[in-house]
Amino acid sequence: MISQKMTKFMSIILLLLQAFLGSKIVYGTRQQLRNNLNGEVLRVVTGHFPPVISVLRNSSGHIIGYGDKLYHHLLYLSEKLNFTFVIFPAAQNTNGIKQNGTWNGVIGSLTRDEADLGLVPVAISLDRYEAIDFSGRVGGDYTGILVKYPHGSVSFTSAFDVFSTGIWIGWVVSAVVVVAISTFLTYVTRRSRLSGDEMSKTSPGTFAWYLYSVMVSQGSHFPSHQPSQKLLAATWCFVSFVFVNIYNTTLTSYMSVTYQKPEINSFYDLAAATPYKATILTGSIQEIDLMESNNWAMKIVADRIEKCSSDCKKFSVQELVSPLLDNKDYVSILPVRIGSSLMQRYNSERVKCRLALAYEKTSWLPMFFAVQKNSPYNEEINRESLWFSDTGLSEYGKSKNRQCQLKYNSKGISTKRIGNRIKLEQFHLPFLILFGGYILAFMQFFREKFICPHRPLAIKNFVYVVSTI
Repeated sequence: MISQKMTKFMSIILLLLQAFLGSKIVYGTRQQLRNNLNGEVLRVVTGHFPPVISVLRNSSGHIIGYGDKLYHHLLYLSEKLNFTFVIFPAAQNTNGIKQNGTWNGVIGSLTRDEADLGLVPVAISLDRYEAIDFSGRVGGDYTGILVKYPHGSVSFTSAFDVFSTGIWIGWVVSAVVVVAISTFLTYVTRRSRLSGDEMSKTSPGTFAWYLYSVMVSQGSHFPSHQPSQKLLAATWCFVSFVFVNIYNTTLTSYMSVTYQKPEINSFYDLAAATPYKATILTGSIQEIDLMESNNWAMKIVADRIEKCSSDCKKFSVQELVSPLLDNKDYVSILPVRIGSSLMQRYNSERVKCRLALAYEKTSWLPMFFAVQKNSPYNEEINRESLWFSDTGLSEYGKSKNRQCQLKYNSKGISTKRIGNRIKLEQFHLPFLILFGGYILAFMQFFREKFICPHRPLAIKNFVYVVSTI
């Protein structure tokens, strides 16, 4: 019985070892064979999508070469795997559009066996997965919205933005509480006749005026000799000292800031802004995501793109950005890296910021080379592409220009320090309050002198009578 169990156990172990060793032998043979493609000629199809891959042409439109990151990636693979290649641009400058069951662009060349490798960054979608394989990850990117560079504006309430609304309300409430305590102490003093000093009979208005004068650092004579009132005032003066000094030291930094926010800062803004149109690369993953999205804002944007057809669907990056540069009501939906490249190119063209990326961007998507279904080169391209990334060559072509990039906060607003003088617009609200005070003062003066000229005297006599009772 025991011998049968041992025999069965040993047979299982032998089967596992055989499977393991067999797979190692096969894997080792495959590795040895595919480390060198022995000078095979690969057919490579590509498109013009700077800054990741560019088709270089002369003034006559003839192709004179290729460039940018993916072309250097191809040269690296060619050297490491020992193959040569014939490269040509796709008939349509697009990753591929499926129409009536047939693909065009780069994917079309692969499905028709016209090419072995698609030298473009391709993100995965269901239709693409059914037509091609994805090999050699070449990075990834977000989807962003390229917009016209927004003009800077100053805050109308910059003089009051130093503290939050809660702090201002708390400060006013604290002042009211202090005045109420002072009034209570004065009332108790009068009722108890603890002091016969007239200066201890402080009115709420007088004490409130004193608190205000302390807060604005103007100073004022304290209207009471009562120790409890002095202690209350001393506490207020200390807190005011801290509050006012924080305000003074912070005010300049708030008044030297400009705020920038594009008119179209998200897909929701784009859906709500009916005059605006959006350009998009035909056959790109951005177009696919828009058409398949369940988000209501993206659905609206996708419907508008479908309706405006050739005015919105473009086949080149230059066509994509031209409406924005012509100051039309357009935005471009594109990969963030391409948007950064366009910013670097056109913002430095006239030493002026013309383009910017909006606040919202969609989730990051990995991208790959495109190869034929069940391609014999899939594993090798995957392996050597990892080495390409490890050697740091994947950093090639990344934008280094930060001059016109907007750094958004959580509210989608970008702030920037002003290098010159503070502008008059930032004093509009303080001046408005000042002129309002002038008007109220004149209104009160005319009221006292012409409308109710005897009322102050009557009030004074009434207060005197009450105080003598």
